[in-house]
Amino acid sequence: MLKLERALNQDRLLRALTGLNRKALDALLPSLKQADAESRLAAKPQRQRALGGGSKGRLDSIEAKLF
Repeated sequence: MLKLERALNQDRLLRALTGLNRKALDALLPSLKQADAESRLAAKPQRQRALGGGSKGRLDSIEAKLF
């Protein structure tokens, strides 16, 4: 099983798997965070309860989701 930390620390492995280097991946993170937050709010604009309920995903960080 491939560990995310290993791929993020080895530029050659990261390029082979994603086609991006670490700088490009880091440049995409802020826009992904913003798009993720907007999509959660757009899915149900009139929520009765706060965000965060329900089952948790397997990918806990935004970096893992982008990878």
